[in-house]
Amino acid sequence: MFVIEVIPLVRGGHMESLSYFSSSDYHLGTCVSIPVRGRTIIGIVIDSKPVSSTKTALKAATFSLRKLPEQQNPAVLGQHLLKTVADLYKENPAKSGTILFALLPPDVRNGIVPYPVTSPSMNNEDSTPQILSATTPERFIAYKSMIRSAFAHRGSVTLVVPTTPAVDMAFERLSQGISDRVIRFSSHQTKKERSLSYNAFSDLTRATLTITTPNFAYLDRGDCTCIIIEEAASSHYVMRARPNLDHREVLKLLAKNTNRNIILGDAVTRTEDEYKRREDIYQTYNEHPKRLSLPANLTIITQSDKPTTESPFQLFSPELTTRIKNTLDGRHNVFLFAARRGIAPVVACFDCGYIFRCPDSGTPYSLLRTHGENHTEERWFISSTSGKRIRAADVCPVCGSWRLRERGIGIQHVYDECQKLFPRTLITVFDHTTATTHKRALAIKNDFQKQKGGIMLGTQMIMPYLPDNITLSSIVSLDAVRAIPTWRADESLFRLLINLREKTDKEVIIQTRNETDDLLLYATRGAVDRFHDDELALRKMLNYPPFSTFVFITWQGSPTMVQETENLVQKLLAPLEIKGQFYTNPNSTIHKLLRHCLIRVPNLTDNQPLIQALRSLPPHIAISINPDRIV
Repeated sequence: MFVIEVIPLVRGGHMESLSYFSSSDYHLGTCVSIPVRGRTIIGIVIDSKPVSSTKTALKAATFSLRKLPEQQNPAVLGQHLLKTVADLYKENPAKSGTILFALLPPDVRNGIVPYPVTSPSMNNEDSTPQILSATTPERFIAYKSMIRSAFAHRGSVTLVVPTTPAVDMAFERLSQGISDRVIRFSSHQTKKERSLSYNAFSDLTRATLTITTPNFAYLDRGDCTCIIIEEAASSHYVMRARPNLDHREVLKLLAKNTNRNIILGDAVTRTEDEYKRREDIYQTYNEHPKRLSLPANLTIITQSDKPTTESPFQLFSPELTTRIKNTLDGRHNVFLFAARRGIAPVVACFDCGYIFRCPDSGTPYSLLRTHGENHTEERWFISSTSGKRIRAADVCPVCGSWRLRERGIGIQHVYDECQKLFPRTLITVFDHTTATTHKRALAIKNDFQKQKGGIMLGTQMIMPYLPDNITLSSIVSLDAVRAIPTWRADESLFRLLINLREKTDKEVIIQTRNETDDLLLYATRGAVDRFHDDELALRKMLNYPPFSTFVFITWQGSPTMVQETENLVQKLLAPLEIKGQFYTNPNSTIHKLLRHCLIRVPNLTDNQPLIQALRSLPPHIAISINPDRIV
C-alpha cells in the first residue's frame, strides 16, 4: 500500500494537496482521477510513499484517508513542466495546483485528451533570452532561418503567438515548403482539427514546427530545441484570471529547465526586456536597430479650434477630411482607430454633474447603441468591468434634469460623423457588437479586403485582424487614447503608432488637441532607441518596473468589510517591515468600496516571506504582479 499525495487541478482552487491510499505506486507527474466533494476531477501526483514509512503520521492523524481508484493507463507530465511549476511557486503567491491548472491545455486538464507522452529532452542550447527587434517581414525572415537550422539538426521549433488570428498569419508566412511539418494549436480549432494536431505532435519520427497560442504552449516535445515568442510585447500573454501568470516569464523558465534557445521578437521591445538587454542579462539577436524603417509616414494634425454655440465641436479636422476623401476617390481603403467602444465612455448630468455608474463595479457606464428586431434604435448603459447592462436613462436620478451629456468619443460616435461626411461610402465597424466571434471577425476582415474605397472603424481589438489593404490610417482622437489609465500608457501608445505605420501602405494621421511631445516625434522617425532612453529614465525616477516589482492587492465590499480586510493585510505586512500604499479606487461607490494596496519590492523572488504571507490571504483578495493598471 502507498500514500499518494496529489495536487487537484481546480480553477482558482486553494487546496494545496490531498492524500489518498493506493494499492499501486505512481510516478511523479502522473495524471490521476480523484474523488473530491462528490465529483471526480483530475489531479497530479507530487509524492508517493509506502505506508510503512508513514505509519506514525497516519496514526496521529485526526482524519482517515480515502482510497484512490485504480487508474487505467494514466498519462505522465514531463518532469521539466513540474520543475517549471516549482520555480513559479517561488515567484508567485498562487498555489501549485492553481499554477499547474493554468499551464495545462484545456483538453488535458478536463480529461478529454491525455498529456502527450514524448521522450525527455536532451538539449544543450544556450537558454539566455535573445531579443529580436525588427519589422514583421524582417522577423519572419529570421524565424525561417532559425527553423531551417533546427530542422537541419533534427530539432523541432515552437512558435508561440498571442492570439488565434496570429496563428493563421504565422502559418501563411512560414509554411511554404514545410506545410506537412507544421502543427497548429488554437482555441478555435474544431475537435477533429485538434485531434489531428495532437496526433501529429506525438509523432517524433521527424522534426516539426508547432505554432500555438499560450494555452497549448506547454505541450512538450523532447526534440524541441528553440522557443520563439512572437509579438513578445503583447498584453495578451498576461492571463486575465488567477493566477495572472505572464506566459513570457513562464516560457523563459521552461526554456531554462530544458536548455532551449528562446527568442523574444517584436517591433517595439517591452521596456523591461530592453533594460535587461542593455544590462547584458539578455542577449541581442543579430544587430539591434536604433530606428525602424516603416512603409507609412506619420502626420500629426493639431486641432486648435474651440467649440462655441455658433461653431460646434468638430471631430474631423478639415485636413483629415480632405485626406480621407482623396484616398476614397482613388478607390483605396481607410482605417479609423477609436479608443473607446459605444457612443461615449461616460454620461453625466449637465446640471448637477452626476455620472451614471455601474452599482456592481463602480465604473462609469458606457453608452451603447443597438437596434431591435424592427430596426428601432435602442440605447443601453453597459459596464466594461462587470458586464452589467441596463436601459439608458432619460433623466438624471439625482436632480431630475433631462440635460444629459455624453463625455468622450466612442466608435459609434465616429461612425455617425463618418456617415455625415461620406454618405456614399460603405463603412464597416469592427468592435465587440459586430465581431462577436473569431469566425465573424474573419468574415468582416475578408469582406473588407475585397472592397476598393471603403472605411473601416475599429477599436484595439481589431489590431490582430487588421486587413492588409489599408492605404490611409488615422487615430481620430489621440487624447482619448492617452486617457486610458495605465502606467504603460506611453509604451502602449508608441507601439500602437509603430504598428499602424507598419500595417498601412501610405500614411498614418493622428489628431490631437495638445502640443506635440517627444513620443510623437520618436514615432514619426521610428526612433525606438530614443523612446526607450526616455521611458527607462522616467521609470527609474518613479521607481516603476523594471526598477521595482509591483505587488497589487485588491478587495471589495461594504465599508466595514473593507476595513476589516485592510486591517488583516496591515497585520500580515507588519512583521515583514513592508509598508503598503493603501487607497480607494476612484470608481468606488459609498456602499461598495474597491480598495487597493500597492507594494513595491526590489525583487519578489528574493522575498520568500512576503510570498508566503500573500499566499495565506483569503481567496476574496486578488493579488497581481506588475499589472498594467494600478488604479
